[in-house]
Amino acid sequence: MKYFVSADIHGFFNEWQKALKEKGFDLNNPNHKIIICGDLFDRGRQPKEIIDYILAHEDKIILVRGNHEDLLEDMVRRNYSNYADEKNGTRQTIADLRKTLKEKDISMLEVLQKTNLQYVIDKCVNYYETEHYIFVHAFIPLLNDGQYDKYWRYASTNRWKEARWINPVVLYKKNVYDPDKIIVCGHWHCSALWHEVDPNKYDEFGPKANFEPFISEHMIAIDACTSYSKKVNVVIIED
Repeated sequence: MKYFVSADIHGFFNEWQKALKEKGFDLNNPNHKIIICGDLFDRGRQPKEIIDYILAHEDKIILVRGNHEDLLEDMVRRNYSNYADEKNGTRQTIADLRKTLKEKDISMLEVLQKTNLQYVIDKCVNYYETEHYIFVHAFIPLLNDGQYDKYWRYASTNRWKEARWINPVVLYKKNVYDPDKIIVCGHWHCSALWHEVDPNKYDEFGPKANFEPFISEHMIAIDACTSYSKKVNVVIIED
């Protein structure tokens, strides 16, 4: 199977579709599948287009849950937005979707249900696994001391929620990884990893920043920080 893997689309539907086309993704090819490693929405202004595409091609897409899916559900659960929701773009996602419904006075929960956003979130899994790869949002759950946990697959819901906020750059520096498989993740701009490896050659942001996928022996990081770089990374993995 050939997987076309992206992460942190963050509502930038056009940029995502452009990247898929450039990589040769073919909806009619039975050996082509999409994996999205979390953070489908927030910041970009095309949440409805992403929802509709996923619904139209459910059998071709594997969704891994990101921390922004958690943020959306947390905001809807409390039924009001706060400063963090504004800063992260979560409030704007609901506002954009509410406009598509042309109903001003409906609750956040009704927006989730009527636009099928809740259905999409419910389809997300904590991780997806193939013979040689583990696909997550930020990282797999770790032990309390930040080290590898061989029982990570059995972690609680709360531990998975915490894992979606882990900084992969820190774990790369500490040499924490899964001993058997390569972890494919998003969540943190891959330019930070390039900068960590060679700070003289690469900036984390700025003219020398590198937002191409970061590929090492144990990790593939693909968050292109789309709201800044205006691109979405798609990597092809055959497994």
